[in-house]
Amino acid sequence: MKKTLLALVLSVCMALPAWARPAEELAFQSFWTAGHQLNRAIIDPWCQGMREATNGKVVMHFNGNGALFRMDAVPNALRTGSLDVGGIQLQVALSMMPLHNLLSLPFLVQNAQEAATLAIAMRETFPEVRKEGDANFYTLAFLGSDRYAFGSVHNPIRTPADLAGKRVLVWAAWQIEEVKAWGGQPVQIISAETYMGLQRGLGEVAYVPYPAMESNKLIEVVRHVTLIPSRTLPMAIAINKDAYNSLPQEAKDYLRNTTGEAMSRRIGDALVAMSAEDMARHKAAGIEFIELNKEEQEVFRVKAADANRAYWVDTLRRNRLPDPEGWIDRVEKLAAKLFDR
Repeated sequence: MKKTLLALVLSVCMALPAWARPAEELAFQSFWTAGHQLNRAIIDPWCQGMREATNGKVVMHFNGNGALFRMDAVPNALRTGSLDVGGIQLQVALSMMPLHNLLSLPFLVQNAQEAATLAIAMRETFPEVRKEGDANFYTLAFLGSDRYAFGSVHNPIRTPADLAGKRVLVWAAWQIEEVKAWGGQPVQIISAETYMGLQRGLGEVAYVPYPAMESNKLIEVVRHVTLIPSRTLPMAIAINKDAYNSLPQEAKDYLRNTTGEAMSRRIGDALVAMSAEDMARHKAAGIEFIELNKEEQEVFRVKAADANRAYWVDTLRRNRLPDPEGWIDRVEKLAAKLFDR
């Protein structure tokens, strides 16, 4: 009986003109909280554009980070098809995408624009990176956050000594040994828990991308911000393979024309511009800002260099990648060439 009803529904739908058929609906979850201004500026309009590009055949429904799945559940949800399209904060996909996570190697990039440039070059230069990105789902865009920052509730952070003994909230496993090397006590949480973690004393410092100070409302809790371009948070936009394969051609064309390098660079440019606007507003509100110069950055880099190297070699080895030190060297050399450093 169910099969008969299904066949009847399908036959009716096929008999309808294209404009009258039910739309194919895709659930999209962003890698940013719903209030992040880049969702309003870029991601939400991108979802709306799908409807226009396909004359209503495909509708992509926008959801902020955590609305459908916890951030750490998104990669598997995309792989299995529980989620159609998703933004992934790649620190939760180390086992699936270890090579993509090398975008977060320390002091590789200075801002989100450089992160986008390096991400694009990694996929173009290394076939293994592209293959990894399309193994479990199709990666539509690969990019990075703007520079990291220390948001401190009590005292400003100018040197590693200022972190000694302090509980430091981090989002990614690769930050843990780094913070320990600086003398801090790392506490790993997911991004959505950072505000309450600072407010309730779980941590005294948050070591996160600077745009999160605004989007996660951390600026309401911290009084001192130290900008340190120690790394970028790698991110990707991906689509479930079955969902992609079921799309009409005009929807596939829309994804091809609006993602990839174009989206990575657009977001990178917007993140840098947004940081400048946020900084001016936060300074006006009385937040103390510290921007570390190259010599001050080098103190942090050198102090954690051995711990960072050991972490990445071990991580790549555990993910069964041959020549882990070689991969680190390749990405570092590519960055040095791109940015003439």
